[in-house]
Amino acid sequence: MDTHLIPRHRFILFLGSVVTLVLSACDYGPYEPVGRRDYGLVAGSGGPAVTTTIEGTWRRTLVFFDDFGFLHSTETTWTFEAGGTASRTSVTTNVAAGISDTSLTLARWRVEGTTVIIDFTAPSPGTITLSVIVQGTTLFLAGQEYQRVT
Repeated sequence: MDTHLIPRHRFILFLGSVVTLVLSACDYGPYEPVGRRDYGLVAGSGGPAVTTTIEGTWRRTLVFFDDFGFLHSTETTWTFEAGGTASRTSVTTNVAAGISDTSLTLARWRVEGTTVIIDFTAPSPGTITLSVIVQGTTLFLAGQEYQRVT
């Protein structure tokens, strides 16, 4: 019994395999930054309340392995005071080496509609405008999710 494929069938099988491999390797859909989540305004009843009251302390922690396999973490904490002052503390840690670095930025803030305007005062002045939504104990600041600490 002959188990060999004739050349024409070999070519068709090879071409089908290549097309299947290429199509399965392709990414599709919109491209979004890492960590971005879809959120929108809540309409009707039964959903979580959406506000822009951001007073309090909010934290976001990311843990990741670098290209060399070393474990790192970065923790960003925003504190928005009722009087309009704010601070951002960033702690980056190389867990494998046991070292970390902390930076503190001071600012003033105000909410206008669904955006927050942050005017940095120290160590370097500057202004940023970010979209802001609070859903329960979660703050979405420019699409990034922060959890309420206090």
